Amino acid sequence: MVTGFDALFRPYLTLTLSAFDNIKLVVAVLSDANETYQCVEAKVQPPGSCNVMASSYFVCWNNQWIFCGLTRAYSASISLFTDVEQIDMASIIPVSIPVMTMQQVGFMCVESAHFDHC
Repeated sequence: MVTGFDALFRPYLTLTLSAFDNIKLVVAVLSDANETYQCVEAKVQPPGSCNVMASSYFVCWNNQWIFCGLTRAYSASISLFTDVEQIDMASIIPVSIPVMTMQQVGFMCVESAHFDHC
């Protein structure tokens, strides 16, 4: 069953987690929805930078690229990445991400919110 990005991820779009936590969140949501996906690390040219490439986490799903953040980001949001030409396709490395349950996702989000405000 293919569902739209907004329908699946609306509850999570306002969260700011680390890039790695974001990719774990995306994997959990897609797995829970029985969707197929591929997780990758790839170099991308961030908006406004000239010829600077930064490693980022993406999830390829339903012919779309979900951006999870720069690999070193500790506060990033998930979003659809529409500037696919900014991705260096030769730099793509598959990433293995453990699948969390949705209950674990809830705990991760609560834990992140707690430490963000302490």
